[in-house]
Amino acid sequence: MSSEKRLTTVEDLLTLKSVSDAQVSPDGRLVAFVVGDSYKEKDAKTIKSQVWLVEAPGGEARPFTSGPRSDILPRWSPDGRTLAFLSDRVEEDRYQIYLLPAAGGEARPLTEVKGSVSAFSWSPDGRSIAYLMNDPETEEEKKREEEKDDAIEFEARPKYSRLWVVDVASSETHTVTPGPIQVWEFNWSADGNHFALLVSDSPEEWAWYRARLARVPAAGGQPTTIYTTHKQLARPLWSPDGHEIAFISCIWSDRGVVAGDIYVIPAEGGEARNLTEDRPISATWMDWEGDGRSLLVMAYEDGETGLYRLERATNELRQLWREPVGVTDRWWQQYSRSADGQTLAVVREDAAHPRDVWLGRLGAGERVAWHQLTHLHPQVAELALGETEVLRWHGPDGLAIQGLLIKPVSYEPGRRYPLVTYVHGGPAALWGHRFYLSPGWPQLLAAHGFAVLLPNPRGSVGWGAAFTTANQGDLGGHDWQDILAGVDACIAAGIADPERLGICGWSYGGFMTAWAVTKQLQLPSLKGRAPSDAAEGIRFKAAVMIAGISNWLSFHGTSNLPTWDTQALQTDPYEPRGAFERYSPITYVKNVKTPTLIIHGEDDRYVPVGQAYEFFRALKELGVETQLIVYPREGHGVQERQHVKDMLERIVAWFERLL
Repeated sequence: MSSEKRLTTVEDLLTLKSVSDAQVSPDGRLVAFVVGDSYKEKDAKTIKSQVWLVEAPGGEARPFTSGPRSDILPRWSPDGRTLAFLSDRVEEDRYQIYLLPAAGGEARPLTEVKGSVSAFSWSPDGRSIAYLMNDPETEEEKKREEEKDDAIEFEARPKYSRLWVVDVASSETHTVTPGPIQVWEFNWSADGNHFALLVSDSPEEWAWYRARLARVPAAGGQPTTIYTTHKQLARPLWSPDGHEIAFISCIWSDRGVVAGDIYVIPAEGGEARNLTEDRPISATWMDWEGDGRSLLVMAYEDGETGLYRLERATNELRQLWREPVGVTDRWWQQYSRSADGQTLAVVREDAAHPRDVWLGRLGAGERVAWHQLTHLHPQVAELALGETEVLRWHGPDGLAIQGLLIKPVSYEPGRRYPLVTYVHGGPAALWGHRFYLSPGWPQLLAAHGFAVLLPNPRGSVGWGAAFTTANQGDLGGHDWQDILAGVDACIAAGIADPERLGICGWSYGGFMTAWAVTKQLQLPSLKGRAPSDAAEGIRFKAAVMIAGISNWLSFHGTSNLPTWDTQALQTDPYEPRGAFERYSPITYVKNVKTPTLIIHGEDDRYVPVGQAYEFFRALKELGVETQLIVYPREGHGVQERQHVKDMLERIVAWFERLL
């Protein structure tokens, strides 16, 4: 470690800003983006953020909005003269659309509706803005709440997210989807006369897994379904000539997580055609090219981020750029484009550099020239980081598996170190080439002398749709053995000390952590495949289970995602001694000897906190060392500053003491 660098602390993580949503102006000259805190203040409902602006190239980044709470989703008008954004500056967590001249000045509210706007898009001619808004509380409901006459009728009084249109000049609004239809996503047709929609009959979160592709006139009406599938859908896009709609589809774990194949379907309905079938890429974002003959696609390939041109007629896929970097926005990667399609804006990071805004120019020879526009985290230059390398191995059936290995900051070749295997959530997610001080905290563990394995087992995205769906009906089967084989690879490489192995994970990774400590290595998978002999000796000395699933059946009955688990396990949850029982860690909890720290948010609706209580109660009654930490006001993620600090300090201390 260089004498000029210092070890990372928890406070360093909290100083990092969240940078997201880079939006290039139509002329390619300006980029608006969002800069926010990495945590919530105590009792706040939203994370404080502002819209910033930077001129390309060589301009100085500066705040462009000044809301007291959360300013998000900057979007340029088609003529580039106005920036629209969402803000909850009047009432916390109730977002309205604001307009701000590109030259600066005071932002004015375009909407002052009773509900909260969640997404919006300018019309092609710039005269209107379409937006999604959840049904607000009625006066009767408010009165009942004030009088404490507030019995909860579970899933009995649906609140739909509806599509509305507001006129920019007059602020007059009309509802496009007035009936009992939930709208998840939408896209204007090029002529502004129609919308492509993702809809479902119920507004509950579980209904998103059964969303269908539909169309509706911009004037309003009943949406017409044009495509249904058992897979999930995202990013519906009208072709420039209005004849087709493109979309992305695959099996996913959470709304907003997008990585799969690209399809096109006639706008009137018909057969959908897969343009990327059997390709080893996971597309996350795309736009039609101006002539409608091709799509510009951002995708993962072999875990790296790439940009491709996909010919609509021939399915030819040409790579324009690929690097071991992460391109991010909220949960998943995307880009924005200038009006001529030649300039791209992204938020980009890699193993050694946190998130900043970058500009890409499409040049001759179909290549992309990238330029960094911002340097928002100069303090990172002071920090000593663990080296990150790509590690490759094979699963028990010979399938090629990849992961990242972060070495301890003071790594010395030939010396063995305690290894923490950090399993990602999803399982349709990815440990990509990102700056793992934010998001996550692997570099914090590296600063404390741990090697950290970030495995991408089957079920991950980044290697095509077939790889992503390879663990369906087999959760905890071959995907778990892929992870064990990765641990073996670290031991065989002389990096990991086989007597000091730890495991941790969040969400699906929390399930895998609970599954790991039950040591069910002799259990055949649902598909009748036995674990490899190489896995038989693996034992973990410490575990940290965060927001994890311990009992699939009780999860199914209490989660807001009961359609996801039936899809992932591919069976009836009520089948006696079926997969829901066979793949539940609680079924084998008597085998646990590993000290296990359990962390959960009290208000988690995805994985309800009962999953943590069940596993903790069993471990405690069985005499296994355990602690359960429940954070009030937290959902599936931990966001309050003090809670984040407390959680990270506990995790590091747990592994330091036991490994």
